[in-house]
Amino acid sequence: MKQTKSNWGCGALIVAAIAISLLVTYWYVFVALAVLGAAVWYYVYQKQAKAKAAAAEEARQAAATAKREAAEQTKVEQIRRFKALLDDGAITQAEYDQQKARILGDGQDPLDF
Repeated sequence: MKQTKSNWGCGALIVAAIAISLLVTYWYVFVALAVLGAAVWYYVYQKQAKAKAAAAEEARQAAATAKREAAEQTKVEQIRRFKALLDDGAITQAEYDQQKARILGDGQDPLDF
């Protein structure tokens, strides 16, 4: 009959017995360490979540600012186009004033007469 040699010797069994006896004797210490570890993990997780939320809010505000600035530039360009039409004589002063008020006022399509 062929014998298989196990890597686990008598020393491993003694270490396992000691570990189990310590776990049984000092179970409350292990529970406390587990609770403490969970509390630390939760704190770190919440801190990272708040940092991500702050970064997302900052990016949203930057995008809103960029959009607002682009809209202002668009308004300026539209007024310049109407001024060029006025200078060329394609529209009257009254039409220019009406379109300028519309662009600066309610933000509707400036090409709608």
